[in-house]
Amino acid sequence: MNLIHFNKACRMMVVGWFAAFVLTSAAEPAEDVLDGASVATFVGKTKIIRLSSPVTRVAIGDPDIADFKVVSPSEVYVLGKAVGTTSLMLWQKNGKTTTIDTTVGIDLAPLAKTLAKQLPNEKDIVLSSASGSVVLSGAISDSVAADVATSLAEAHVRNLNRYLTGGFRNGATSTVMPNAERAMVQVINLMKVRDPQQVMLEVRVAEISKKLLDRLGVGIGQSSGDVRWNVVSNFAPINGAQQLTGGLGLFQNSGTKLNIDAERSDTLVKILAEPNIVASSGQEGSFLAGGRIFIPVPQSANSNAVTLVEREYGVGLKFIPTVLDGGRINLKVSPEVSELSNVTITAGGTQYPTFTTRSVSTTVQLKNGEHLVIGGLMRNNISQNVKAFPVLGQLPILGVLFRSTEFISDKTELVIIVSPSLVKGTTTTPQAPTDQFVPPSRTDLFIGGKLEGNQ
Repeated sequence: MNLIHFNKACRMMVVGWFAAFVLTSAAEPAEDVLDGASVATFVGKTKIIRLSSPVTRVAIGDPDIADFKVVSPSEVYVLGKAVGTTSLMLWQKNGKTTTIDTTVGIDLAPLAKTLAKQLPNEKDIVLSSASGSVVLSGAISDSVAADVATSLAEAHVRNLNRYLTGGFRNGATSTVMPNAERAMVQVINLMKVRDPQQVMLEVRVAEISKKLLDRLGVGIGQSSGDVRWNVVSNFAPINGAQQLTGGLGLFQNSGTKLNIDAERSDTLVKILAEPNIVASSGQEGSFLAGGRIFIPVPQSANSNAVTLVEREYGVGLKFIPTVLDGGRINLKVSPEVSELSNVTITAGGTQYPTFTTRSVSTTVQLKNGEHLVIGGLMRNNISQNVKAFPVLGQLPILGVLFRSTEFISDKTELVIIVSPSLVKGTTTTPQAPTDQFVPPSRTDLFIGGKLEGNQ
């Protein structure tokens, strides 16, 4: 009894599947074909072929490209499985054999609809397929729109490849196409930006360094024959007439020496670099005003051979501009200011230099002619040095005579101003700074003291 019910259930499932199969196929209009004709369909799409005589046998050249099923005596259902071409052989009841060239391509209509919706202003994008790949060509307004179009095409291809691989993420064999790896679809971007725009970056790097030095000290010394002594060691030798810069030296014939070192100095340094760089939209531009140093690096612990590693220092800048809609500029900028430090590192008996570096990297959007100001890169170094004679330097009031005190304050602030603007090439030759220079004559140079001649 159970076996009878099982057989009935199996028959009902087969009948139901076939009915659904036929109903699904009925949505595709049947196509009458003749011997030598061709049929085109898309991956994942179907096509129904109607013949003039009932079919007795069907065979397909490459079952990885397309599959078939006879749905009625004179109709054959063809399913596209992968991009490519194959042949479908049909033996009819009247003894005639029909060969149909079957081409399976990529349905680009959904992608074209998506591009038109997301990029309504881009009318010149051309979609095509070649060798199983989606090709984007034509002209586009800017690189950002090109990236959006490429991302949409890749999403469309990703869904198509997921169908080809049966939806498995672990790389299992596809139930749709066993050899799915060779059918993976790719995106080829051949689009060109219409009227490529160029961006000029005007950069000003300003560094203000203010150094304050306060120093006060008293040194007493005595020399007698070969015996010499000083109260504080950082003063000049007592047997000579040399005295410290900013200090006062008092000498006696008996060899006794008194040094009073009192100095106050303020130093203000202004460093400014103003590079102007031009780069195409989406391309990197760089600038360096400084130098390069070669640092020896041992190749191995057991070898004396060294490799020279190049290290740049100075005022450097790297930037990538991207022109957006409405004249907006997406700017990725990375300025850096570095200098050699007085501190060295000793390793393996070799001294290696160190660098003081201040850098920043950011991405912003600016309109044509707007300014980006990067500040707050400050450095404040304060050092205090006290040298004193033991015990005597700690005495109140009189201890000043046996003590040397030094206070150094070094404040530095770095400000970077970036101004991007859209520029176009010019056909006129710009004037160089040396075009108006006239060398002086000997009379003007030696008698008149002029460094430039009359124009």
